[in-house]
Amino acid sequence: MIYVIDLKTYKILYANKKCIKEFGQVIGKVCYTTLQKNENSPCSFCPLAFTGDSSQFLIDKTFEWENKNSKNERYYSFRAHTALWSDNKEVIINIGVDITEAKKLEKALLEEKNSATASFKTLLDATIEAILIFDENKKCVLVNKVAIELFGYDKEEMIGKFALEFVDSSSRDLVKNYIQLDDKEPYEANMLKKNGVSFPAMIRGHNLLLAGKKVRVSAIIDITDRKKYEEKILKLAYYDILTGLPNRLLLKKYIQTSLQRSHRNSEYNALMFIDLDNFKGVNDTIGHDVGDLVLIEAALRIKNAIRENDIAARLGGDEFVVLLDISKKNRDTAMDSVRIIAQKILESLETPYIIKNYDFRITASIGIKLFNAENLSMDELMKYADSAMYNAKEKGRNTFCFFNPELQKIMEDKIFLIDNLRKAIDSSDISLFYQPQVTSGKNKIIGVEALIRWNSSNGIISPADFIPLAEESGLIIKLGEWILNEAIKQIQLWEIDSEKRDWRISINVSPKQFEDKTFMPTIEAILLKYNVKASKIRLELTEGVLIQNINETLKKLNKLKKMGLSLSIDDFGTGYSSLSYLKQLPMDELKIDQSFIRDIMEDENDEIITQTIISIGQKFGLEVIAEGVETKEQYEKLISMGCKYFQGYLFFKPMSVEHL
Repeated sequence: MIYVIDLKTYKILYANKKCIKEFGQVIGKVCYTTLQKNENSPCSFCPLAFTGDSSQFLIDKTFEWENKNSKNERYYSFRAHTALWSDNKEVIINIGVDITEAKKLEKALLEEKNSATASFKTLLDATIEAILIFDENKKCVLVNKVAIELFGYDKEEMIGKFALEFVDSSSRDLVKNYIQLDDKEPYEANMLKKNGVSFPAMIRGHNLLLAGKKVRVSAIIDITDRKKYEEKILKLAYYDILTGLPNRLLLKKYIQTSLQRSHRNSEYNALMFIDLDNFKGVNDTIGHDVGDLVLIEAALRIKNAIRENDIAARLGGDEFVVLLDISKKNRDTAMDSVRIIAQKILESLETPYIIKNYDFRITASIGIKLFNAENLSMDELMKYADSAMYNAKEKGRNTFCFFNPELQKIMEDKIFLIDNLRKAIDSSDISLFYQPQVTSGKNKIIGVEALIRWNSSNGIISPADFIPLAEESGLIIKLGEWILNEAIKQIQLWEIDSEKRDWRISINVSPKQFEDKTFMPTIEAILLKYNVKASKIRLELTEGVLIQNINETLKKLNKLKKMGLSLSIDDFGTGYSSLSYLKQLPMDELKIDQSFIRDIMEDENDEIITQTIISIGQKFGLEVIAEGVETKEQYEKLISMGCKYFQGYLFFKPMSVEHL
């Protein structure tokens, strides 16, 4: 009977079939109220009650005891082991054997020492334990059927043998000490069969008077299966189920040992953080079943690429860690050794994966942190190796990088900024400014472009600094939704303003935002929420977004058009301008990038490009707006070219809604 108890809550986390059959569905319930009768606190015989404080338990400690269960009135012999379970839970693993029949035998031996030999033998054979009775000289005088079957001898061969002849050499000193004691709680020892095979056993020994003679009764049970169950349970706690590699919990033990040894010997060792490049694509396109097979193969390749003393572990997903036992006192020599291993791992991982008729090409990025006499924790070591791995990603992937403190500072600053941006989205630190767009002639305002501003506690932060971080971190989805919500709400507020009620608002849409599956439902929900005319909303998308997955893009654009929104190609001319895709897209506007306007008076190429864009717009029946217009000369030049719409500091700077 096997069950696992949470040391903090006393709840049962795992129970095998035998336990459930005997006591019902006990998982998730408090042990002492479920497994015992009328108990409201930990049982006195249980290790959980020994210290009075289960939080003081040491991990990897073993306890053994016996008790009579108050629910089913049966006797059990227990062996308990404290360990770390999943999520770092501290648990005690209880493994019990039903010894009721053996207890009956002991009682019968004590109460009926003068009963007939035949009756005594019947009782001996009724137990599931092997019973061996030894005389004062520790020579065997009586055995039951179970003992004969367990040890593989004939009965006559066992009689007269010395007690230690049944014990494996590895446990003889232990058993020799125990058999000198009058009575002793159960203990484990390795026993020996006739054929020389050793097996683990639980032994209980008692001295008593039988027919007026002092004898030693030993009850022995084979615990080979129990050991296998225990190993299986511990493996669940310390090893990754998919790959069989050590998991984070076991890796932590290895790292702590390596850190102590490195510090003591002033020798360099290293930690590698390995992340497979673009592995998500395997799961997304082929499926997780095949992805799991790729991970198993990758784990095998990593293990085969390292040395016997090195440790490979899997953290989860496509992340692996390798703890290298370099043991070099010279830093340069240590780095050379690590480079050789890292290159070997990269070459092994990039070899094609042929799985279920699929041919995969997967590379990896590796971050490395050397350590010796530094006072580092496991978390710090992992963080530094992880940081180096991201540097390898930025260098183009399929490479390795050693930890660089300067790059770490840059990364920490990025993380700090991302965290603050996440908070700012939920506060009043970000706001929308609006830059008017005008038409030629009377410079009448026809609309505005919504521009994000972040006024942090450290001052104004430029969109050029935080928008790329929002893209990188995925916050752009939440930020983009906030911008859409605020801008469309502003359209509703302007409906009662006679001057502004016909204005449209141009809103920039990022590539990740447009590609996200929530984008279209978000647009629909916000339009429904504020009930405004969709024609007052113009979404600006870059050329790069539009040509990615052109068929899917066309579906989205056509749906947006059906909803009534207008569409603009932002920064036209700076990307992948092509008439072939332009004629397919249901666009309303081309926006000339300010980089062409800035030098239009001096640079003939900029003048030609600008004139071409205006001509293309006219031919396709699209509005053309020039952004970044700052001088009267630029404005007049653009008018002479046929441009009708403008945006820039010559007319208006971006401003808060209160100043419009």
